[in-house]
Amino acid sequence: MRAILSAIRLHLCLAVVLAMYPICMRGEDAWISLFNGESLAGWTANENSETWKVEDGAIVAYGVRSHLFYTGSVEGGQFKNFEFQAEVKASPGSNSGIYFHTEFQEEGWPAQGYECQIYDGPIFPVELGQYVERKMTGSIYAVRNTWISPSSGLDTFTYRIRVVGKTIQTFINDELICEYTESVKPWREDDKSKRLLGSGTFALQAHDPGSRVEFRSLQVRPLPNAAVLDGESLEDAELDWLASSFANDNKPLIDIGFSKDELEANTSLGMAARKLGFTLISIDESDLPSDVAVIEGRDPDAILAKLKRAKTSGKRIVFSSAGSGRIDLEKIKLWLTLTERVGFDWGEFWVPN
Repeated sequence: MRAILSAIRLHLCLAVVLAMYPICMRGEDAWISLFNGESLAGWTANENSETWKVEDGAIVAYGVRSHLFYTGSVEGGQFKNFEFQAEVKASPGSNSGIYFHTEFQEEGWPAQGYECQIYDGPIFPVELGQYVERKMTGSIYAVRNTWISPSSGLDTFTYRIRVVGKTIQTFINDELICEYTESVKPWREDDKSKRLLGSGTFALQAHDPGSRVEFRSLQVRPLPNAAVLDGESLEDAELDWLASSFANDNKPLIDIGFSKDELEANTSLGMAARKLGFTLISIDESDLPSDVAVIEGRDPDAILAKLKRAKTSGKRIVFSSAGSGRIDLEKIKLWLTLTERVGFDWGEFWVPN
C-alpha cells in the first residue's frame, strides 16, 4: 500500500511539474498556443455564435457581427505585456480585427481595449458620398492608422502584436507597421473612452456577412509585467489630440514629400511618421491626379488660402514635407490645425488607388 501511495504521489508531482512547465520554464522563444486547431475550446462567442466555425485547422469568421473572446486557461485569460501572433487569411474586401486588453461583453463592438485592424480596402466601386473605410491592416484602429495596406495581394500573412508598458506595435510578416505610445491622458472619442492600455483578454472580430477571415496558429508569448519598451508618447498634448482625432475620423494622413532613397536611407523618418499616424509615400507631384492639392510649407496664411481654394473647388488634399528631409512636428501641427479649421471630411483626402 505504501508503495502504491508513493507511486501516486510521484505521479501527481510529475503532473503538476508538467502542467507548470510552460509557465515556469518559458524562454524568449516560448510561444504558447491559444487554439487547438480542432474546436473552439477556450474561446467564447457573444452574439451570433453561428458566425464562428473551425475548418481545416482554422477559426473561420463568416457571418453577421460577432466577437470571439479568448476564455481559456493561459495566464487566466488576462494579459498585460505580451506578443501575440496569428496566421491570417482574408478574402478580398473582408473586414475584421484582433482585440487585446479587452473583456467579454454580450453584444456589440468591444468597448474595452484596442483593436488591430484587418482590411485591405473595398473591392467594388463605391457610390459618391458612401463611407469608405481607410484604416488598413496593421492599424491600431482609430488611434494610429496605416493608410496603405501591407497585406494587399497576400493570400496569407502573419499578424503580430507586441504590447510592452505603454507602447503598442503591429507587424505584418515581421515588418513594423504601426507604433503608438499611450500618453498619460490620451484623447478618445466618447464611444472609445475605454480604448486604453491595462490588461485583459483577446477577441477576434467577425465584422459583417460579406467578410470571411481565417485565423490559424494563434499564439501568445507573455512578457514580464515589469518589461519596458523605449517608446515615447507625443509631448505636445494638442498634437496628440490632432493625430488621434484625425485617425478616429478616418482622415488619411499621407506625406508624399520624401524620395524612395530618403526613405530607405533614413529609417528615423518612418519611426517619426508612425508616431503621428502618417504614412509616407514616394510619388512625384506631377503623377498625382489633377484634383489633388498638395499642402506644404510653414506659411500659415498661404496654407490656409490653399486649403480654402481646395475646399471650394472640390479638390482632395495630401501633405508634403518636400525639401525638409525630416518630420517637422510643428509644421505638421500647423497643417492639421488649419485643415481642421477649414473642415475637410475624410473623403476629401487623397489616397492612392
